[in-house]
Amino acid sequence: MSLRHSARLLGLAWIAIAPLPAAAQEQRAESVGVAPITGKDSAPRDTALRAAVSGAVVSAAAAMLPADFKAPVEPAPEDGSGEPNAWLAKRLGDDPFVYVTRFRILEDRGRRPAMFAADRDVEFEYVVVAEVNLDLDAIRERMEKQGFVSRAPRASGRRVTLVLEGLSSYRPVALVLETLESDRGVRSALPVEFTERRAVLAVDADRDVGRLVEDLSRRAPEGLRIVTVDQGPASATLLVEWQPPEPAPPGDGAGTD
Repeated sequence: MSLRHSARLLGLAWIAIAPLPAAAQEQRAESVGVAPITGKDSAPRDTALRAAVSGAVVSAAAAMLPADFKAPVEPAPEDGSGEPNAWLAKRLGDDPFVYVTRFRILEDRGRRPAMFAADRDVEFEYVVVAEVNLDLDAIRERMEKQGFVSRAPRASGRRVTLVLEGLSSYRPVALVLETLESDRGVRSALPVEFTERRAVLAVDADRDVGRLVEDLSRRAPEGLRIVTVDQGPASATLLVEWQPPEPAPPGDGAGTD
């Protein structure tokens, strides 16, 4: 079998995984995605990026499988374009981006003669190299629901105190609470004190205070600014500022009846 026929194109990716610090729940991967250039695909660059993200996600999911796991036997495509983990990609769903926290294109290699397309009529392909930060919790949760891996024991909780200062209303407190509650690693976030321009939150999380504050700042909605004023082993004082985003201008050319 030639190299041109050895892999299903849309799932093709080379993966280089670099673990983040132990407290993190993410994993950074460098992945190469390839897409055929055909008349049917008007955005081969986007297709190549999707292939890179999908390949990184599937690779991380495959690494979670037990050593004695036996993959389901499924019919192989007649053109020989099947890949070993195609069955796993199907079980992970249609949108690989739900399993990543962020991604970016490192190299846009653009159009080049096709090397990996199973279809002999494809003469050119589009190639990108992407950096993908994988949400390992989201991937594991899906794998657990599919019954491919056993449920991991819950990590011991850490009680963290967050002191929010510089408040002009309760709105920024509510946004901080919403952001914390949407975090899979946060079991609870409760206000225990609220005075003028200051609020104290008790947070039960699965990570230390430094990582918790970092994730909170990264996930904060537009308009919410969080600055660390002081940080201790189990507490942090944060300056929180809320500036509502400018409303989007009305669409041009909007018609009326």
